[in-house]
Amino acid sequence: MAPATTSSSSSSTISSPLQAGADQLLAAELRSIAESFAIPDEQLAKISGRMEAEMFRSLARGAGSELHMAASAVRACSGPDNGVALGMAIEASGRRIRIGSVRFAAGAIAGSHTHVFPAPAAATQRELFDFAASCLREFIQAEGLEGSGQPLPLGVTVALPVDSGAAADDACSAAKEEPALLRGCDVAQRMRDAVLRSHLPVRVASVTNNVVSALAAARFHDGTARVAAALNRGINAAYFEDAAQISSSSSSGSGPEDAAGDVAVNTEIGCFGSATNALPLTMWDHRVDRESRAPHTRCLEKLVAGQYLGEIVRNLVTDLVDRRLLFAAGYDPRPISTPYAFHSAYMAPIIEDASPDLSFVAALLATEFGVRSSLADRRAVRALCRIVADRAARLAGALLAALVLKASGHARRDVAVCLTGALLETNEHIRDMAVSTMHALLAQKRAATASVHFQPRADDLIGAAVTAAQAS
Repeated sequence: MAPATTSSSSSSTISSPLQAGADQLLAAELRSIAESFAIPDEQLAKISGRMEAEMFRSLARGAGSELHMAASAVRACSGPDNGVALGMAIEASGRRIRIGSVRFAAGAIAGSHTHVFPAPAAATQRELFDFAASCLREFIQAEGLEGSGQPLPLGVTVALPVDSGAAADDACSAAKEEPALLRGCDVAQRMRDAVLRSHLPVRVASVTNNVVSALAAARFHDGTARVAAALNRGINAAYFEDAAQISSSSSSGSGPEDAAGDVAVNTEIGCFGSATNALPLTMWDHRVDRESRAPHTRCLEKLVAGQYLGEIVRNLVTDLVDRRLLFAAGYDPRPISTPYAFHSAYMAPIIEDASPDLSFVAALLATEFGVRSSLADRRAVRALCRIVADRAARLAGALLAALVLKASGHARRDVAVCLTGALLETNEHIRDMAVSTMHALLAQKRAATASVHFQPRADDLIGAAVTAAQAS
């Protein structure tokens, strides 16, 4: 953590000795916080190594391991020469459904269309899948796909771990800790039943995790792609593993039946550190974890994902407010005291505010939290955002380096890494630092190198359609 992130936190105008003393206390506290969040390079390299080691262990132990890694039914192979396939993404909460069609010609994508359907609250899984079938009917009619003659292959993708059997006999794992309507759901069977009830010209061909679907799309576009990572409200990653390695390491004998080629593996890497002391946690991290919906789970995710970064900053801010080091006396603390009121989306523009008086920070604090802030206040809030963002970015870089090394087998080769997610799209600071950290850690190993590509958000639908076409 660079000291420069906190050195400008004192006010440019000192109105009294009392104010000067308060500014010095604030600056000292910011330095202390920065030290608490800092991860030295040597420690970061060890964390990255432990991530890779845990992937080896989890691949062998299966569901009983920390990561709940699972080999999918998705192979690294080309898509169809011609035809049309459908992809459907169902949010774990059941609140939104996205449907896309992909038209293949000469082994490439000739065109694609996507529709988004906000979903009404569903009390049961049957209600959700009946609604999904009605959306599918509307999409097929709108795109003029009724008269294709053969049932259209459909790939369903979900933001939950998928316990894979056959390609179209997959169920969402019950191992995901946070509540979700799809948790433990046999997605393939539920979707099949809904399609039959609605008499749709569709065949459910595959069910995959959404990051596995993104990886399938990346591989379709680029034959060197071996890693896909998503940093959104949550985090996850997938990579291609040699099928023979999965078969030999799996203690349960649940490796691929055909032990040849590459198989996509969902890592559930957000769980890393949940069962060990592998990650350095501050008192604020423990507080956020304790007050979360699923304490003591998904430890790495709570340090990196967009759902939690703003909440960590909010806890830091409220502690400084309680100590009378931030904001003027008489300020109403209730707005900033609301859990998750400080959104992670605020962090990027706060960090990027280069105006002399930090005018964006001033406007945001006034509008969202009713704060009339001093320049010292605004500098402190910016410093806190940068401290939290820097740690998240460096841990994300450590994760990417571990994935590249695992996917490459430490061979001297270039690995295409495909990144997606709102956190990376909206926070250039985190994105650039994560990528540079990955490159620095890989350079230390003198093994694989990585080329980074950014995927469109709809690529999980492309991947679901590609997977469905492959399974047909």
